[in-house]
Amino acid sequence: MDAIYGRVQAVIFAKDGYYILAFEVVGSDPPVEDRIAKVRGYLHGIEQVKAGVPIRLEGNWTEHKKYGRQLMIKTWEPWADSAADVERFLAVCVDGFLDAAIGRAVTKTYGASAYAALTSGKALEEVTDVRRDWLERALTGWARMLTTRDLAVILRNDGISASLIRDILATFGSEAGAVIKANPYRLMELPGMTFETADGLALNMGISVEDPRRLGGAIIWAIREHSRNGHLYMRREDIPQAVAALAFHSKDAPVNSAYDAALATLSTTSAVQVIPGAGVYLPDLYRYEQDTAHMLVESMTPVQLDIDVDAFLADYEHGNRIELSDAQREAVRFLLNNRVLILTGLPGTGKTTVVRTIVKLFETARLNLLLMAPTGIAAKRLASVAGHDASTIHRALKYDGSSWGYHENNKLVVDAVVVDEMSMVDQELIFRLLSALQRGTILVLVGDDAQLPSVGPGSVLRELVSCTALPRIRLTQIFRQSERSDIVLNSHRINRGEQLPLHGQNPDSEFRFVAISDEERIVDLIVEMAAKLKGRNANFQVLSPKYEGIVGVNNLNERLRERLNPSEGQREVSWDGLNTRIGDRLMVVQNDYKKNVYNGDVGKLTAIDHDELIVRVHDAGIEGTDLVVRFPKHDASKLRLAYAVTVHKCQGLEFDNIIIPMARTQGRMLQRNLFYTAVTRARKKVWILGEESAVFKAIANDKVLQRNTRLADSILELVSHGVGVGQENDDA
Repeated sequence: MDAIYGRVQAVIFAKDGYYILAFEVVGSDPPVEDRIAKVRGYLHGIEQVKAGVPIRLEGNWTEHKKYGRQLMIKTWEPWADSAADVERFLAVCVDGFLDAAIGRAVTKTYGASAYAALTSGKALEEVTDVRRDWLERALTGWARMLTTRDLAVILRNDGISASLIRDILATFGSEAGAVIKANPYRLMELPGMTFETADGLALNMGISVEDPRRLGGAIIWAIREHSRNGHLYMRREDIPQAVAALAFHSKDAPVNSAYDAALATLSTTSAVQVIPGAGVYLPDLYRYEQDTAHMLVESMTPVQLDIDVDAFLADYEHGNRIELSDAQREAVRFLLNNRVLILTGLPGTGKTTVVRTIVKLFETARLNLLLMAPTGIAAKRLASVAGHDASTIHRALKYDGSSWGYHENNKLVVDAVVVDEMSMVDQELIFRLLSALQRGTILVLVGDDAQLPSVGPGSVLRELVSCTALPRIRLTQIFRQSERSDIVLNSHRINRGEQLPLHGQNPDSEFRFVAISDEERIVDLIVEMAAKLKGRNANFQVLSPKYEGIVGVNNLNERLRERLNPSEGQREVSWDGLNTRIGDRLMVVQNDYKKNVYNGDVGKLTAIDHDELIVRVHDAGIEGTDLVVRFPKHDASKLRLAYAVTVHKCQGLEFDNIIIPMARTQGRMLQRNLFYTAVTRARKKVWILGEESAVFKAIANDKVLQRNTRLADSILELVSHGVGVGQENDDA
């Protein structure tokens, strides 16, 4: 490489560590005639650059068609030929030396030779004319500057950003350079880092395409991508082809010996957990599943309640003028024999009645009780039907977005916990909950296992319901108060795979189907219906299975917004992929624990204040009040238009009126559990607009993607080894 040293004459451009400078050349290697040179590139590690800064730059001379001869910077070194140069460099370029007195104290001791002493650490003991704590901070800044520079050199990428370097250092600390040099695919531990990006950096560092570390990185990424589709592990036989697609852009798997060697190295270093006969886990997911199984089995012990349960049930039924079914009574009695109960059932089968009864039982027994749900809206609904305060699981466990306040070493002191909407709870969340509870806590888990599974990895509720070792009750009887509801009756038909009576419907039915084959006409009718519902101030939501297509969420949002909130001069912005105007209906699509809003919360954009969106989020405040939240420009990606949303995003929510377009172009998204989940979001009325054949196809398609999880098997294995005792009861 070529090198020049001297002083910055002027800063022409600077952004995120990238500079274009006019440079006064004092010397060079090899010699050049340039006395004022133009240089450009990243100066990683340097706090800032100003005119007069002395520095040595290394790089390659290039000839630009427009700007002429210039040095493309590869790296840099501190340089000085006087004490004044040292003081100038330290004061401008190094965090911690902003007080000029520190630099003067250093040069008083070492003169122009100060840099070597700063790097060796001798300065801490030998420099005496300055406060020690100031000097310590300054030396930390010096070391961090050099570490940052050296990391950029290791990565060998001229275009690597300063923000990425900061992220790497924040993740790996002062050993970042050694860590990345040993295995550049550790970069995938950074938030947002993909295999493709890490691979590009690794190959640029000189890693060969057949390097075991590269295959190992591809294996970890393949398993991680699999987990994003809900799986806890990846079957071993599926990994080679996934690795071939990632690393070689081919369907042909890598040579078995190379693949086996990479997997063995990952296993030896605990980067993955290989389970014979099952597959390969990421370590955290394996721990979540196995520890959950252990904690559930250990909870299957008798409960000592100071109450006559049969007498309580008789009094409760008499006082509330209801008659519980045998299965409902049995669910309550189960709590005498086990500290954990799984309660499931379709709409109208009395889950809510059982929850009310259990809550009253716990209150009568004077137990300290907590009610929880995965989302704020679900928690509000649980509180209203149970007559007892409820919160989100995250809030109950004091999660702040990075750490959990209650955990295995700081238990939540509570006698009993009831969790609703368990279909939305993923494997990590149930692990966090169980880890935070004392062993004697009674746990009631309630949900509808016919709904879509959780967004995160795992299929917790289905695994628990299917596990014969666990105490579980399935409610199947539709109660009299629900028998006339076509929404309830048709949701049961959908779940059983029976086709719906779409013709000859009662005009007053809560479940209406309108046959339309033209998708543009479907959209037109949805827009007209939405306008009428809004005019009546009705509570409604449009649901679609997918984002793309004429009847997809994206197109529906644009058409609905133009009718329901047309542009009439109100302010409109496009930030980070979100185009929105005042008055828009928005949905939160990413949890923000500091703002106290969660994925699925819905609100209205009420104002745009400089670089902030002011959103009134419905039911997110204390006791279900609306919460006014400010979203800075950089958080705009946490919001999405919500005139129409996907069924997945509406999970756990309920609306009075639901409108669902059904077209054969929705293809593989025409699934029974997805259609069932959409229908059961409605409290009062469901409108299905579209093709009858699409409805029939959705009901017939029960080929739900089976998630790779072993929670039920793990529980059964533990019980078979005598860890716990289970029982079951299915009310058919």
